[in-house]
Amino acid sequence: MNHFTDTPGRVKPALLEYLQSTVPTGVRWALRGGKGGLAAWLASATVKDLDLWVHSADISRFLHALSPLAAGTVSLESDPRWLRHLVLVMPARFGHQLIDITYGDLKVGGALTCREELIAVRSGPHGPMLIGVAAVSDLLLRKLMRGKRVEPSRLAEASLQWHQAPEQQRRLWLADIGESLGSALQGSLPATLSGRRISRLQRVAFLLAAARASLAQGGISLVLRRRRRFVLGRRSRVPLKRPVAPVMFYLAGPEAAMLAHRIEQVLSVIGVRTQRIEAGSAVWKRLGRLLMAGVYGQAAIVSDSRRLSRLTSSLFGAPIVIAVNADPEEILKRYYLAAHRWYIDDLALAGRMATGEGAGTHLSLRAASTLP
Repeated sequence: MNHFTDTPGRVKPALLEYLQSTVPTGVRWALRGGKGGLAAWLASATVKDLDLWVHSADISRFLHALSPLAAGTVSLESDPRWLRHLVLVMPARFGHQLIDITYGDLKVGGALTCREELIAVRSGPHGPMLIGVAAVSDLLLRKLMRGKRVEPSRLAEASLQWHQAPEQQRRLWLADIGESLGSALQGSLPATLSGRRISRLQRVAFLLAAARASLAQGGISLVLRRRRRFVLGRRSRVPLKRPVAPVMFYLAGPEAAMLAHRIEQVLSVIGVRTQRIEAGSAVWKRLGRLLMAGVYGQAAIVSDSRRLSRLTSSLFGAPIVIAVNADPEEILKRYYLAAHRWYIDDLALAGRMATGEGAGTHLSLRAASTLP
Protein backbone atom coordinates (compact mmCIF):
# COMPACT_ATOMS: atom_id res chain seq x y z
CA MET A 1 0.00 0.00 0.00
CA ASN A 2 1.28 3.47 -0.85
CA HIS A 3 2.09 5.44 2.29
CA PHE A 4 0.40 8.47 0.80
CA THR A 5 -3.06 6.96 0.43
CA ASP A 6 -5.43 7.49 3.28
CA THR A 7 -7.18 4.14 2.75
CA PRO A 8 -8.25 3.35 6.30
CA GLY A 9 -9.99 6.72 6.58
CA ARG A 10 -8.73 7.29 10.10
CA VAL A 11 -5.36 8.84 9.39
CA LYS A 12 -6.50 12.46 9.10
CA PRO A 13 -8.98 12.44 12.01
CA ALA A 14 -6.24 10.81 14.09
CA LEU A 15 -3.85 13.63 13.17
CA LEU A 16 -6.39 16.24 14.29
CA GLU A 17 -6.87 14.36 17.56
CA TYR A 18 -3.11 14.20 18.02
CA LEU A 19 -2.77 17.96 17.56
CA GLN A 20 -5.51 18.71 20.07
CA SER A 21 -3.97 16.40 22.67
CA THR A 22 -0.35 17.41 22.07
CA VAL A 23 -0.35 21.21 21.65
CA PRO A 24 0.29 22.73 25.11
CA THR A 25 -2.45 24.64 26.88
CA GLY A 26 -2.13 28.38 26.28
CA VAL A 27 -0.58 28.09 22.82
CA ARG A 28 -2.58 30.23 20.38
CA TRP A 29 -3.22 28.27 17.20
CA ALA A 30 -6.05 27.56 14.76
CA LEU A 31 -7.05 25.52 11.73
CA ARG A 32 -7.21 27.52 8.50
CA GLY A 33 -9.56 27.19 5.54
CA GLY A 34 -12.83 27.35 7.46
CA LYS A 35 -15.35 24.55 7.76
CA GLY A 36 -15.34 23.92 4.02
CA GLY A 37 -11.56 23.72 3.82
CA LEU A 38 -11.38 21.29 6.72
CA ALA A 39 -14.10 19.10 5.19
CA ALA A 40 -12.23 19.04 1.84
CA TRP A 41 -9.00 18.07 3.61
CA LEU A 42 -10.71 15.25 5.49
CA ALA A 43 -12.40 14.00 2.31
CA SER A 44 -9.20 13.95 0.23
CA ALA A 45 -7.77 10.44 -0.24
CA THR A 46 -4.19 11.65 -0.74
CA VAL A 47 -1.66 14.00 0.80
CA LYS A 48 -3.12 17.49 1.15
CA ASP A 49 -1.65 20.24 3.34
CA LEU A 50 -3.36 20.81 6.68
CA ASP A 51 -3.12 24.60 7.02
CA LEU A 52 -2.65 26.02 10.52
CA TRP A 53 -1.96 29.40 12.07
CA VAL A 54 0.17 29.82 15.21
CA HIS A 55 0.88 33.00 17.14
CA SER A 56 4.48 34.15 16.63
CA ALA A 57 5.09 34.22 20.40
CA ASP A 58 3.98 30.57 20.67
CA ILE A 59 5.64 29.02 17.61
CA SER A 60 8.57 27.64 19.62
CA ARG A 61 6.31 25.82 22.09
CA PHE A 62 4.13 24.54 19.26
CA LEU A 63 7.08 23.09 17.33
CA HIS A 64 8.68 21.72 20.46
CA ALA A 65 5.50 19.70 21.07
CA LEU A 66 5.47 18.29 17.53
CA SER A 67 9.21 17.82 16.95
CA PRO A 68 9.55 14.39 18.64
CA LEU A 69 7.15 12.87 16.11
CA ALA A 70 7.54 14.86 12.86
CA ALA A 71 9.45 13.01 10.16
CA GLY A 72 11.08 16.11 8.69
CA THR A 73 10.86 19.68 7.46
CA VAL A 74 10.20 20.40 3.78
CA SER A 75 9.75 24.18 3.90
CA LEU A 76 10.86 27.07 6.07
CA GLU A 77 10.24 30.66 4.98
CA SER A 78 11.13 32.94 7.87
CA ASP A 79 11.68 36.43 6.43
CA PRO A 80 9.23 38.71 8.31
CA ARG A 81 8.75 40.88 5.20
CA TRP A 82 6.73 38.05 3.66
CA LEU A 83 4.43 35.30 4.90
CA ARG A 84 6.30 33.26 7.49
CA HIS A 85 5.56 29.57 7.47
CA LEU A 86 7.06 26.11 7.65
CA VAL A 87 5.88 22.69 6.54
CA LEU A 88 6.36 19.51 8.56
CA VAL A 89 5.96 15.96 7.27
CA MET A 90 4.27 13.65 9.74
CA PRO A 91 5.33 9.99 10.04
CA ALA A 92 3.78 6.89 8.46
CA ARG A 93 1.22 6.46 11.23
CA PHE A 94 -0.35 9.70 9.96
CA GLY A 95 0.06 8.80 6.29
CA HIS A 96 2.99 11.25 5.86
CA GLN A 97 0.48 14.11 5.85
CA LEU A 98 1.79 17.68 5.66
CA ILE A 99 1.22 20.35 8.27
CA ASP A 100 1.65 23.85 6.78
CA ILE A 101 2.12 26.25 9.70
CA THR A 102 1.77 30.00 9.19
CA TYR A 103 2.95 32.06 12.14
CA GLY A 104 2.52 35.76 12.84
CA ASP A 105 0.65 38.00 10.39
CA LEU A 106 -1.54 36.51 7.67
CA LYS A 107 -0.17 37.47 4.27
CA VAL A 108 -0.18 36.55 0.59
CA GLY A 109 3.46 36.87 -0.39
CA GLY A 110 4.47 40.19 1.16
CA ALA A 111 0.96 41.68 1.11
CA LEU A 112 -0.69 41.89 4.51
CA THR A 113 -4.17 40.36 4.79
CA CYS A 114 -4.58 40.42 8.59
CA ARG A 115 -2.12 41.55 11.23
CA GLU A 116 -1.58 39.27 14.16
CA GLU A 117 -3.18 41.64 16.68
CA LEU A 118 -6.55 41.28 14.93
CA ILE A 119 -6.52 37.49 14.73
CA ALA A 120 -9.11 35.81 16.93
CA VAL A 121 -9.96 32.12 17.35
CA ARG A 122 -12.63 29.99 18.94
CA SER A 123 -12.77 26.31 19.82
CA GLY A 124 -14.24 23.81 17.37
CA PRO A 125 -14.90 20.06 17.25
CA HIS A 126 -11.58 19.36 15.49
CA GLY A 127 -9.53 22.17 17.02
CA PRO A 128 -9.51 25.98 17.24
CA MET A 129 -10.81 27.89 14.20
CA LEU A 130 -10.15 31.42 12.91
CA ILE A 131 -13.05 33.83 13.37
CA GLY A 132 -13.89 37.45 12.54
CA VAL A 133 -11.72 39.40 10.11
CA ALA A 134 -8.99 36.75 10.31
CA ALA A 135 -11.45 34.23 8.86
CA VAL A 136 -12.49 36.75 6.17
CA SER A 137 -8.83 37.20 5.24
CA ASP A 138 -8.30 33.46 5.11
CA LEU A 139 -11.47 32.53 3.25
CA LEU A 140 -11.92 35.45 0.85
CA LEU A 141 -8.93 37.75 0.61
CA ARG A 142 -6.34 34.98 0.21
CA LYS A 143 -8.24 33.64 -2.82
CA LEU A 144 -8.78 37.08 -4.40
CA MET A 145 -5.13 38.07 -4.02
CA ARG A 146 -4.09 34.92 -5.85
CA GLY A 147 -6.51 35.74 -8.67
CA LYS A 148 -8.61 32.64 -7.98
CA ARG A 149 -12.35 32.12 -8.06
CA VAL A 150 -14.06 32.07 -4.65
CA GLU A 151 -16.51 29.20 -4.23
CA PRO A 152 -20.03 30.27 -3.12
CA SER A 153 -19.81 28.22 0.09
CA ARG A 154 -16.49 29.83 0.97
CA LEU A 155 -17.85 33.32 0.28
CA ALA A 156 -20.94 32.59 2.37
CA GLU A 157 -18.77 31.49 5.30
CA ALA A 158 -16.62 34.63 4.96
CA SER A 159 -19.72 36.84 4.84
CA LEU A 160 -21.07 35.26 8.02
CA GLN A 161 -17.76 35.89 9.81
CA TRP A 162 -17.71 39.48 8.54
CA HIS A 163 -21.14 40.33 9.87
CA GLN A 164 -20.39 38.66 13.22
CA ALA A 165 -17.08 40.53 13.71
CA PRO A 166 -17.03 43.54 16.08
CA GLU A 167 -17.33 46.91 14.36
CA GLN A 168 -14.00 48.16 15.75
CA GLN A 169 -12.21 45.05 14.46
CA ARG A 170 -13.71 45.53 10.98
CA ARG A 171 -12.72 49.20 10.89
CA LEU A 172 -9.10 48.50 11.87
CA TRP A 173 -8.86 45.66 9.37
CA LEU A 174 -10.20 47.76 6.49
CA ALA A 175 -7.71 50.50 7.35
CA ASP A 176 -4.86 47.96 7.10
CA ILE A 177 -6.18 46.66 3.76
CA GLY A 178 -6.41 50.18 2.40
CA GLU A 179 -2.80 50.82 3.33
CA SER A 180 -1.66 47.53 1.84
CA LEU A 181 -3.77 47.28 -1.33
CA GLY A 182 -5.24 50.73 -1.91
CA SER A 183 -8.51 52.48 -1.12
CA ALA A 184 -10.38 51.23 -4.21
CA LEU A 185 -9.99 47.56 -3.32
CA GLN A 186 -10.56 48.32 0.34
CA GLY A 187 -13.92 49.88 -0.51
CA SER A 188 -15.01 46.90 -2.63
CA LEU A 189 -14.72 44.35 0.17
CA PRO A 190 -17.78 45.29 2.29
CA ALA A 191 -19.96 45.20 -0.85
CA THR A 192 -18.54 41.80 -1.84
CA LEU A 193 -19.22 40.47 1.65
CA SER A 194 -22.78 41.75 1.39
CA GLY A 195 -23.55 39.88 -1.80
CA ARG A 196 -22.06 41.79 -4.76
CA ARG A 197 -20.77 39.46 -7.47
CA ILE A 198 -16.99 39.09 -7.80
CA SER A 199 -15.92 39.88 -11.36
CA ARG A 200 -12.85 38.60 -13.17
CA LEU A 201 -11.59 42.17 -13.39
CA GLN A 202 -11.83 42.47 -9.61
CA ARG A 203 -9.79 39.29 -9.15
CA VAL A 204 -7.12 40.62 -11.51
CA ALA A 205 -7.02 43.91 -9.60
CA PHE A 206 -6.45 42.10 -6.30
CA LEU A 207 -3.77 39.90 -7.88
CA LEU A 208 -1.86 42.92 -9.23
CA ALA A 209 -2.21 44.79 -5.93
CA ALA A 210 -0.79 41.78 -4.06
CA ALA A 211 2.17 41.63 -6.49
CA ARG A 212 2.86 45.37 -6.04
CA ALA A 213 2.68 45.09 -2.25
CA SER A 214 5.03 42.09 -2.26
CA LEU A 215 7.56 43.92 -4.41
CA ALA A 216 7.34 46.95 -2.14
CA GLN A 217 8.01 44.79 0.92
CA GLY A 218 10.94 42.71 -0.26
CA GLY A 219 12.06 43.95 -3.66
CA ILE A 220 13.01 41.83 -6.65
CA SER A 221 15.66 39.84 -4.77
CA LEU A 222 13.21 38.45 -2.21
CA VAL A 223 10.60 37.71 -4.89
CA LEU A 224 13.16 35.73 -6.90
CA ARG A 225 14.40 33.93 -3.81
CA ARG A 226 10.86 32.87 -2.96
CA ARG A 227 10.32 31.68 -6.53
CA ARG A 228 13.56 29.74 -6.97
CA ARG A 229 11.53 26.53 -6.92
CA PHE A 230 10.45 27.25 -10.51
CA VAL A 231 13.47 25.72 -12.22
CA LEU A 232 14.33 24.23 -15.57
CA GLY A 233 13.63 20.57 -16.14
CA ARG A 234 10.63 18.33 -15.74
CA ARG A 235 10.77 18.02 -11.98
CA SER A 236 9.23 15.10 -10.19
CA ARG A 237 6.32 16.16 -7.98
CA VAL A 238 6.32 13.12 -5.73
CA PRO A 239 6.00 12.39 -2.92
CA LEU A 240 4.64 15.68 -1.59
CA LYS A 241 3.25 17.38 -4.73
CA ARG A 242 6.13 19.86 -4.86
CA PRO A 243 8.86 19.98 -7.52
CA VAL A 244 11.86 18.46 -5.78
CA ALA A 245 15.60 18.99 -6.07
CA PRO A 246 17.87 16.15 -7.21
CA VAL A 247 19.44 14.31 -4.30
CA MET A 248 22.62 12.26 -4.03
CA PHE A 249 23.25 9.45 -1.55
CA TYR A 250 26.98 8.73 -1.29
CA LEU A 251 27.85 5.22 -0.08
CA ALA A 252 31.17 3.60 0.75
CA GLY A 253 32.45 0.39 2.29
CA PRO A 254 31.57 -3.30 1.90
CA GLU A 255 27.90 -2.72 2.83
CA ALA A 256 27.34 -0.16 0.02
CA ALA A 257 25.39 -2.55 -2.23
CA MET A 258 23.10 -3.66 0.58
CA LEU A 259 22.49 -0.09 1.71
CA ALA A 260 21.81 1.06 -1.88
CA HIS A 261 19.14 -1.63 -2.22
CA ARG A 262 17.54 -0.55 1.07
CA ILE A 263 17.44 3.11 -0.04
CA GLU A 264 15.86 2.10 -3.37
CA GLN A 265 13.17 0.11 -1.56
CA VAL A 266 12.35 2.92 0.88
CA LEU A 267 12.15 5.60 -1.81
CA SER A 268 10.16 3.44 -4.23
CA VAL A 269 7.37 3.16 -1.66
CA ILE A 270 6.80 6.92 -1.86
CA GLY A 271 7.18 7.04 -5.66
CA VAL A 272 10.73 8.41 -5.91
CA ARG A 273 12.80 7.07 -8.79
CA THR A 274 16.50 6.40 -8.31
CA GLN A 275 19.62 6.17 -10.46
CA ARG A 276 22.31 3.83 -9.11
CA ILE A 277 25.93 4.62 -10.04
CA GLU A 278 28.29 1.85 -8.99
CA ALA A 279 32.07 1.69 -8.75
CA GLY A 280 33.73 0.97 -12.07
CA SER A 281 30.78 2.11 -14.19
CA ALA A 282 31.66 3.63 -17.56
CA VAL A 283 32.01 7.38 -17.70
CA TRP A 284 29.19 7.75 -20.27
CA LYS A 285 26.85 5.67 -18.13
CA ARG A 286 27.77 7.62 -15.00
CA LEU A 287 27.19 10.98 -16.70
CA GLY A 288 23.94 9.81 -18.28
CA ARG A 289 22.44 8.69 -14.99
CA LEU A 290 23.56 11.83 -13.18
CA LEU A 291 21.97 13.90 -15.96
CA MET A 292 18.73 11.92 -15.72
CA ALA A 293 18.54 12.38 -11.96
CA GLY A 294 19.40 16.07 -12.23
CA VAL A 295 16.85 16.91 -14.92
CA TYR A 296 13.97 14.90 -13.43
CA GLY A 297 14.63 15.58 -9.75
CA GLN A 298 15.47 11.96 -8.92
CA ALA A 299 17.76 10.42 -6.29
CA ALA A 300 21.24 9.32 -7.39
CA ILE A 301 22.79 6.53 -5.32
CA VAL A 302 26.55 6.69 -5.81
CA SER A 303 29.01 4.06 -4.61
CA ASP A 304 31.78 5.22 -6.94
CA SER A 305 34.83 6.57 -5.10
CA ARG A 306 35.79 8.96 -7.91
CA ARG A 307 35.72 12.63 -6.94
CA LEU A 308 32.56 14.53 -7.79
CA SER A 309 32.87 17.45 -10.21
CA ARG A 310 32.02 20.98 -9.08
CA LEU A 311 29.04 21.00 -11.46
CA THR A 312 27.68 17.78 -9.96
CA SER A 313 28.07 19.12 -6.42
CA SER A 314 26.29 22.36 -7.29
CA LEU A 315 23.40 20.46 -8.92
CA PHE A 316 22.89 17.83 -6.22
CA GLY A 317 24.04 19.74 -3.17
CA ALA A 318 26.07 18.07 -0.44
CA PRO A 319 25.92 14.25 -0.70
CA ILE A 320 23.91 12.45 1.98
CA VAL A 321 25.78 9.81 3.96
CA ILE A 322 23.56 7.12 5.49
CA ALA A 323 24.63 4.88 8.37
CA VAL A 324 24.54 1.13 7.73
CA ASN A 325 21.95 0.61 10.47
CA ALA A 326 19.68 3.49 9.35
CA ASP A 327 15.98 2.58 9.48
CA PRO A 328 13.41 3.58 6.81
CA GLU A 329 12.23 6.63 8.78
CA GLU A 330 15.80 7.94 8.99
CA ILE A 331 16.31 7.48 5.25
CA LEU A 332 13.03 9.26 4.51
CA LYS A 333 13.91 12.13 6.86
CA ARG A 334 17.23 12.68 5.10
CA TYR A 335 15.55 12.52 1.70
CA TYR A 336 12.80 14.98 2.64
CA LEU A 337 15.27 17.58 3.84
CA ALA A 338 17.64 17.30 0.90
CA ALA A 339 14.96 17.10 -1.81
CA HIS A 340 13.15 20.18 -0.51
CA ARG A 341 16.18 22.37 0.17
CA TRP A 342 14.91 24.94 -2.38
CA TYR A 343 12.01 25.67 -0.03
CA ILE A 344 14.25 26.77 2.81
CA ASP A 345 14.96 30.50 2.68
CA ASP A 346 17.83 30.40 5.17
CA LEU A 347 20.71 29.22 2.99
CA ALA A 348 22.94 28.17 5.89
CA LEU A 349 20.07 26.18 7.35
CA ALA A 350 19.42 24.63 3.94
CA GLY A 351 23.00 23.45 3.77
CA ARG A 352 22.76 21.75 7.14
CA MET A 353 19.46 20.15 6.19
CA ALA A 354 20.84 18.88 2.88
CA THR A 355 23.56 16.95 4.72
CA GLY A 356 21.09 15.62 7.27
CA GLU A 357 22.82 17.33 10.17
CA GLY A 358 20.62 17.06 13.25
CA ALA A 359 16.85 16.80 13.36
CA GLY A 360 15.13 18.95 10.77
CA THR A 361 12.41 20.06 13.13
CA HIS A 362 14.96 21.11 15.73
CA LEU A 363 16.73 23.29 13.19
CA SER A 364 13.42 24.80 12.11
CA LEU A 365 12.52 25.42 15.72
CA ARG A 366 15.77 27.24 16.33
CA ALA A 367 15.34 29.37 13.19
CA ALA A 368 11.70 30.21 13.88
CA SER A 369 12.17 30.99 17.57
CA THR A 370 14.81 33.66 16.95
CA LEU A 371 12.69 35.72 14.56
CA PRO A 372 11.34 39.15 15.55
